[in-house]
Parts: sequence; C-alpha cells; structure tokens
Amino acid sequence: MLQRIRTVLIVMDCGSLNQAATRLGVSQPTLTRQLQALEQEIGGALFERDSTGVRPTDLAFTLRDSMVPVLKAYDLAWAQVIAHAQGRESQLRIGYLGLAAARFLTPVLGKFQEAYPDIELWLFDQTPKEQLAALSAGDLDLALIGQEGAALGDTFYRQKIAKIGVRAVLPSSHPLAQRKTLTLADLKGEKFIAPTEAAVPGRKKWMLELCREAGFRPCWIAGSEAVAETFTRVAGERAVTLLPDYMEPTPPPGIAFVSVSDRHATWDFTILRQRGKLSPACRDLIRWITEAVRGRVK
Repeated sequence: MLQRIRTVLIVMDCGSLNQAATRLGVSQPTLTRQLQALEQEIGGALFERDSTGVRPTDLAFTLRDSMVPVLKAYDLAWAQVIAHAQGRESQLRIGYLGLAAARFLTPVLGKFQEAYPDIELWLFDQTPKEQLAALSAGDLDLALIGQEGAALGDTFYRQKIAKIGVRAVLPSSHPLAQRKTLTLADLKGEKFIAPTEAAVPGRKKWMLELCREAGFRPCWIAGSEAVAETFTRVAGERAVTLLPDYMEPTPPPGIAFVSVSDRHATWDFTILRQRGKLSPACRDLIRWITEAVRGRVK
C-alpha cells in the first residue's frame, strides 16, 4: 500500500505516465494496472487522462495531503529501526530515580555528550513504578533503578551496578538521631513506614528481609506514595523507615538520616535495558555510570 501511494506522488510530480514509469523502472502498462488497483481500493479516480498526460483529481490531492506526513513518519521510524539494528542510535531514552541523578547520572552526561554529540538524550525523572511501566511499553531504553527491577523477571537485561548502603530515617527528636551509625536491631520495636507496592514495587519486601535477618519483624503502621509523604509521616507519627544511601546528605527539617552498619544492609543499584544489540553509545553510557556509582560507594 505504501509503495502504491508513493507511485501516485511520483505520477503527480511527473504529470505523465510515461515519465513516471521510466523513473520507477516499470512499464507503462504495469504502472497503469497499479494505479487502477489503488483507485478501485479507494473507490474513486485519482487522475484524469487527456492528450497531454494526466491531471490529478481532488481525490489525488487529498491523498497527497493526508499521506505525505504519514510517509515521512514511516521513513523516519524505519530509519531509526535500521540504525538500531546496526548499533547506531539517534536518541537514548533514560529513566532515573530523581534522588539518585545528581550523584550517578548527572556527572557523566557531559562526557557522553562530548563523545556522542549527534545522539539526543531524553531524560525522565520517574518513580520505580513509572520506570517499569515505561520499559514494558517500549518508551525507555535504559532505567536507572534499584532491586525493584527484579519485579520484571527476565523481560529485560538487568545489570547490578553496585551495592549501596542503607540509611535509617528517623524523627530528628528520636534518641538514635544523634548517632553516626546504628544497627537494625536498634530499631526493633519501632513503628515502620514503607512505600506501597504500587508506588515502589518490592521496597517493603526488601525492608522486611533486612529486619528479619537482624532478628525481628517490623511493625508496619502505614504505607506512603512518595518520599515527601514518607518524611512527613516519619516526623508526624514518630516512625522510622529505611532508604538506600543515595539521598542528599542534608535531611529535610524534622528528619535525621543515620547510617546502618549491618553488613547485610545493602541495596542493589541496577540498570535495566531493552533486549537486543547494545550500541556503542549505550555501552559507554552504562560503563561511565558504573564508574561514577562505584567511585561514590567505595
């Protein structure tokens, strides 16, 4: 169908079946049959024949105006598919956890753009839930995420970049808030808040497993939908929670961050990517992010 439409545009440009047939490398009878088949499918005449050649009808102009944008979009999309198959990229779409971006993504962007000036980066500040949905929909090439990425199983390539430490989040008035470090056992008997499964898949399970290994089961009192809500509830309800150690060093008012010293208390920083051939640009970006992360967590 697309080739037939292109044929119509060539005939309109030439104004002659003979010239159009020569440009297309087909005989005039073959070209005529192609046009007749398309006219029959559409249900109307595309050209009027006279002694000087052919003239487009209003239907032909409507076809041209409607389909030229479609053809251009198709050609662009097809070129992107071929470029991807050949390991070339025109753009990279990256989802990331906003709180981690300043430490792990932002430092490498200048190096990437200097090495690959022709590749356009699309950056999306997304929650783990949004990243997983965008990956599944084909709207992301890479996702900088945590062990929440395991929720997708083997659907995507998953690469663990580093193990990051854990912080306890406490009200600033809590007796433990002035300590430099604490153990998870110190939090036994405290009220715990965790993100809902819808907001951060797997985060509550991760917290539960850490506490179990420390010898207790946390007492859950609420679920939160966002980090800001978590901080508000920690301060307002004198509760605690656990977060990966990629937060900014200065906590918000009323909140204290205390490093957890248990050796098993870690969080896997992970990159998820679409399956298929890995382009040089994508490979380098992953390598530079890995270096940035490991340089910060040593």
